[in-house]
Amino acid sequence: MKLFDSHAHCDDQRIENEFEGGCRAYIKHQLQNGVGNIVNIGTNLENSQVSVALSQEFEELYAAVGIHPSDTRFYEDVDDTLDKIEKMLSLPKVVALGEIGLDYHYEDTDKEKQILFFEKQMELAKKLDVPVIIHDRDAHGDCMEIIKKHPEVKGIFHSFSGSAEMARELVKMGWYISFSGTVTYKNAQKPKEACVCVPDDRILIETDSPYLPPVPHRGELNHPCYVALTCAKIAELRGISYEKAVNMTAENARRVFRLS
Repeated sequence: MKLFDSHAHCDDQRIENEFEGGCRAYIKHQLQNGVGNIVNIGTNLENSQVSVALSQEFEELYAAVGIHPSDTRFYEDVDDTLDKIEKMLSLPKVVALGEIGLDYHYEDTDKEKQILFFEKQMELAKKLDVPVIIHDRDAHGDCMEIIKKHPEVKGIFHSFSGSAEMARELVKMGWYISFSGTVTYKNAQKPKEACVCVPDDRILIETDSPYLPPVPHRGELNHPCYVALTCAKIAELRGISYEKAVNMTAENARRVFRLS
């Protein structure tokens, strides 16, 4: 089984600007270099539509669509915005609603608006019975409170940055935990501890490309093929073979995204 990058942004403007041939050439390059599947993630209406279109062009690529917490500032009419997301969720190869959630990193964050969009998108996920992909940055408490209000909705906490205790609680609630290149960083103790405690059937790997490149590529553009480095680190931390780590994370991705 090949590597499954469960979270990437292959249409990001940095890739269009810096990779010769743009995002389509970039995707082809990743698929020729050890990556079996990629889920390309939407963060707003525009790039969600692009993600859907790309999924139709590449057999190995799937799409997720949604409104990222940091992009909520671009939309005033929540219901109209999510009506458009709902239509996209019915399209072939759209496998999840995401990424959604909360991001309190910046001081000028409109927390109320982020929470409104998060709540509404969780309600949409329940209505359509689709998995969600959660972005949680400096907002662990509020994220946990909201997902507990929607126990029917399950999915993935992506690029997990919480504690081992939080990971254990999420797993008990039925969630999957995904780890990015941060697990390779020297001082990233929390992701490393969480990575060890997540059961074999609930762990995923991702790049969040072009962001969060793993060691030794920090400071560079990240690529889905670098998910091999994250997978190798997870295998090392868990004391298992690289092949087992590849297979179990790919199997878990196919399960959570409901792929045959």
